[in-house]
Amino acid sequence: MYSGSKSGELQCWDPQTGKPSGNPLVGHKKWITGISWEPVHLSALCRRFVSASKDGDARIWDVTLRKSVICLSGHTLAVTCVKWGGDGVIYTGSQDCTIKVWETTQGKLIRELKGHGHWVNSLTLRTEYVLRTGAFDHTGKQYLSPEEMKKAALERYNKMKGNAPERLVSGFDDFTMFLWEPKTRMTGHQQLVNHVCFSPDGQWIASTSFDRSVKLWNGTTGKFVAAF
Repeated sequence: MYSGSKSGELQCWDPQTGKPSGNPLVGHKKWITGISWEPVHLSALCRRFVSASKDGDARIWDVTLRKSVICLSGHTLAVTCVKWGGDGVIYTGSQDCTIKVWETTQGKLIRELKGHGHWVNSLTLRTEYVLRTGAFDHTGKQYLSPEEMKKAALERYNKMKGNAPERLVSGFDDFTMFLWEPKTRMTGHQQLVNHVCFSPDGQWIASTSFDRSVKLWNGTTGKFVAAF
């Protein structure tokens, strides 16, 4: 597993011993703010992940080469959060009030999502649970090859996604959230939204705020459901 530090370095750790493995990955100039792995249904080898930093860049790393292979540059302020989506794009949120969408072969900017006047604090994808768990579910099934695992992960992803676009929710400093595709503004918090998360089945969105509340929203329509 990998972790980021305030120095801008990424360190690989042995999950069995809890000790560092090899030299740190160097490239970022400031704090690491987020890490997201390339989904297994896109690459069964699981060699690449993306990191975000306060230096304004996101970087794609190859763990076999142990170096940064693509730098995603374009944000004018710190990148606060990053997600590697199941459709093969990377989403980055920034203090420059934008969300950028990148392709992952050359690092080209595909589009920019705008709508807020304050920092982007958090991103979540409706498919995030299956992206994180890949081919593995509660049954504990084992796979004979990486390609078999990749196929099973793709089936789980397609089932979760359905015929709809990959749905993204962002939380902002202006006390609101946006549900993109289609674009829906979600209001109700009284202070900045610092974290958003889809439920594993994609039916609900939970949000947390400095107003000391957790709010529950409909994962399809973005409508408010309840406050805790």
